[in-house]
Amino acid sequence: MTVIIAAVVGLTFLFGFGNVLSLALRLGVPVWVAPLIAPAVDLSILGLLLATRYLALHGASVVDLRPLRRFTLFVSADSLALNVPSLCPAW
Repeated sequence: MTVIIAAVVGLTFLFGFGNVLSLALRLGVPVWVAPLIAPAVDLSILGLLLATRYLALHGASVVDLRPLRRFTLFVSADSLALNVPSLCPAW
């Protein structure tokens, strides 16, 4: 099961990396900055998910976790917004 999850996460990361890199280059982002955008967003989501899980397992209350979950939703929406234009070349 862990191998399957790791494969899905890895392929998702590569998919997002390619889409966001393409979008960044089309928007005129410098070539040395463009490859850094997707990993920054994806690693933010991963960090937030791991932090939320860690805190939940170590006794954090629902009230304590609420801001983390809201921020995770915000960063996830940003990731989605970065990937959607890359899927629709007409945009």
